[in-house]
Amino acid sequence: MRRPLPHAPSHQLVMGPSGAGKSTLLDLLARRTTPSAGKVLLNGEDDFDITSLASYVEQSDALLGVLTVKETLYFSARLSLDPSTPADVIHTRVEASLRDLGLTEVADNRIGTAIQRGVSGGQKRRVTIGASLVTLPRILFLDEPTSGLDSRTSTEVLSAIKTFALRHGVIVIATIHQPNWETFSLFDKLLLLAHGREVYYGPIKRLDAYLADGLNHPVPLHANPSDHALDVVSTDFITNPDESISHIARIQGAWEDYAASHSEYHMLDAYPPIGNGMRVKSEAKLVQGFKIGLSRTWYLVQRNWINYSRNLLAYGVRLGMYLGMGILLATVWVNLPQTSAKINDRLSVHFFSVAFLGFMSVAGIPAFLEERQVFIRERLNGQYGAGPYVLANSLVTLPYLFACALLFAVLSYWSIGLHPGAGPFFRFLGILFLAVYAAESQSALIAAMVPIFVAALALASFLNGFWMCVGGYFIKAVNLPRFWYYWAHFIDFQTYAFDLLVYNDLKGLTFACETLADGSCFCDYPSSLIAQGECALAGEDVLNWLDINGISFKLYASVLLMITLVYRLLLFIVLSLKKR
Repeated sequence: MRRPLPHAPSHQLVMGPSGAGKSTLLDLLARRTTPSAGKVLLNGEDDFDITSLASYVEQSDALLGVLTVKETLYFSARLSLDPSTPADVIHTRVEASLRDLGLTEVADNRIGTAIQRGVSGGQKRRVTIGASLVTLPRILFLDEPTSGLDSRTSTEVLSAIKTFALRHGVIVIATIHQPNWETFSLFDKLLLLAHGREVYYGPIKRLDAYLADGLNHPVPLHANPSDHALDVVSTDFITNPDESISHIARIQGAWEDYAASHSEYHMLDAYPPIGNGMRVKSEAKLVQGFKIGLSRTWYLVQRNWINYSRNLLAYGVRLGMYLGMGILLATVWVNLPQTSAKINDRLSVHFFSVAFLGFMSVAGIPAFLEERQVFIRERLNGQYGAGPYVLANSLVTLPYLFACALLFAVLSYWSIGLHPGAGPFFRFLGILFLAVYAAESQSALIAAMVPIFVAALALASFLNGFWMCVGGYFIKAVNLPRFWYYWAHFIDFQTYAFDLLVYNDLKGLTFACETLADGSCFCDYPSSLIAQGECALAGEDVLNWLDINGISFKLYASVLLMITLVYRLLLFIVLSLKKR
């Protein structure tokens, strides 16, 4: 049945048993899913952009826990409104939203994380709703806004929403499974669904009369009409499928007969237009879209910087890990002598630096998954797309990962006694940073593809272990089975990072070999210097044995960077394709 949206601010409730189609209806109205039949029209047109008029609040609270309540609303406004919106207008809207939703007293409190307590559950729910209301949408969709809340908190939340909506002229369409009377009475109209069918649509205050006169099921004394209505239409305990279908058909028929004979239920076909949701088709849209994209990226950079600087799960834990591993290397491989016998130890240092520091990128998965939930919510509301998000994430990640790599390098490089000189040190730092950044990009990609923490952690750990096996340290690259050598070895970021670190360290150094009792010279690797009368091993001899003496430093560094860019591009594609 065609149901135009009302022309005046109203509060409409969609109710029904589990599986009645409440959330599906909301998704259809918000154009998050495509109807199998029929059309969703706005102002008589089906080509419209609902995100310019409406905002959708899901059941779960997808928020960044380290941001304050005010910061959350501020960035939501900045990411939704036109970039030219003055700062004082943004400030006024945020303050008004805080006041109308009863959040002024906790405006400077953080939302809360697993390791830091924040605002209460009801306040957090109001923050989620406030993140949508601060943009002053024409229509607000609420999917189970009271989910997980007690009855008192539910009423407080819905009362705050109604106050805000009446003040700013917002149409509210909400789904609630079974509201209490106080919550139920806050709405103007009810759409009651059963098995995807409309079995009542009319004023809340007329539900009692319909149940008594239309269905011959009067509401018992002191009973909640919403509870009684659900009991009447529910088929959960009807085991016979035919009986269930006939029960719903009877109720639907009764409603259609009743509505036809009562003029107050008749719907008008003509309504004044609701805003301007028509799609803009002009060349200027491209320029405007580019400016908006840059603006969104800038505010995402600001928000990510605050998030990462406060969130211990993002880089605080990682910094502690790299500190510990730097100390570990500095004390275990301390002052390696420049001898042939210690070549394998030097190779182990470079392998450990690349493999284990890269492995620790899995520690960033929880923070990314929290970010991803917020991204999904905001993307579906039309605030920004995958491009600004990936670009902002990629940029803000750089200084934090560089700080981690720098801390590790400063602690370990000189203590171990690697190639002396500032040049080799900074090349070591640069290679290590590129490797860690590639590992970070890989973990983000996996978490985007499999947004379940345990599964993403297991898959990322496996993949890092796989790269260790085919990188050329445990087994010489040319000795790898051909199947692994010709593809896995050459797309492994650890391959290029390890080769570059070894090349940077050994190139130009000479290592003393052991003089045996018979006066002969023994080197752990084939030496070109013995034939010249010198009992020593050139670094180039080791590089030749490893088949990496002829590599181009710039080329390998460029390939390492390209692998990272490919991961970031794939991250963009995955986030663009995955809608939920």
